This record gives sequence, C-alpha cells and structure tokens, in this order.
Amino acid sequence: MNVAHLFFYVFAALTLLAAVVMLTRKSALDGAICLVVCFLGFAGLYAMLDAPFVAAMQVLVYAGAIMMLIIFVIMTVNTDESRRAVKKPVLVGSIVATVIMVVCMTLFFTAVRGAKLPSDTGEAFLPGTVQRVGKLLFANHVLNFEMISLLLLTALVGALVLGKRHKSS
Repeated sequence: MNVAHLFFYVFAALTLLAAVVMLTRKSALDGAICLVVCFLGFAGLYAMLDAPFVAAMQVLVYAGAIMMLIIFVIMTVNTDESRRAVKKPVLVGSIVATVIMVVCMTLFFTAVRGAKLPSDTGEAFLPGTVQRVGKLLFANHVLNFEMISLLLLTALVGALVLGKRHKSS
C-alpha cells in the first residue's frame, strides 16, 4: 500500500463518517458542521483525482459560501423548543437510509465497472484545469449554470421570507 492509497482511505473514511454523523445529529447546526467536514473530505478526494480547480471550488463554494448561508439560515430561523421535543423513529430512518445507500453504491460500482475512457478528440484531456472547466461551463453548460444561480437565489429569498415571517409573529 502506497501513500496515495492511504490518503484515499483517510479521505473516504472522513467523508463517510461525517455523512453518517450528520444524519444522526438532532441539532441542525451540528448537522451543518458535519456537512462542512464531509465537503472537505470530497475536496481531498478531488485533489487526489488531479482536479485541483474542482477541489478548490469545493472548498470555496460548498464548504465556504453555501455552508455559511445554511448556517446563517439555521441561526436566523428560530425553531421553537416544542417542535424539537418530538421523537422521531430513528430505527426506521436508519434502515431506509442504509437500503438507499446500498442501492446507490451498487449502481455506482456498476457504472464505474462499465465506464469507458473518453475518446481522443485531438485536445489533451486535462481533468480539472481552469481552462477546461471554464470552456465546458460557459460553452456547453451555460443553461445549467444559470439555472443553478436561479435556484440559489430562490433559496435565499425563501429563507429570508421564512425568517421575517417567523420573527413578526
């Protein structure tokens, strides 16, 4: 086992452990912090896949900006203590989550086994470089990029409306 394998197992274990801990937390703020750790584990995996730009964007956009927005919304919207005291069926949720995870992992490994390498189109295949990501994002996927920006804007407006409505009552 070389160092690359060791780092892969460390980042994979960190990501999976943070995801499981996130799902088992009762506090939304604790879950959001575990989600940040999960995002950082993904960034490490992206860096190991020779995609430094994607790893940096994972840290900046998801672990930074998006999680700050989520934590801001959690701290802005005050949930009353009576809703927190409601018991939730942990066993049923755990079984459903385990079944979904096993199905998703089976589909993932089946897809990876049948994956083909991209054909050579004359352009060097450089995964994760700024030029390649920029060309793909703003040439081929510009509609997807704009739809994500609209989705984030809608989420921000919805969070503000929920926060103001809750404080005024």
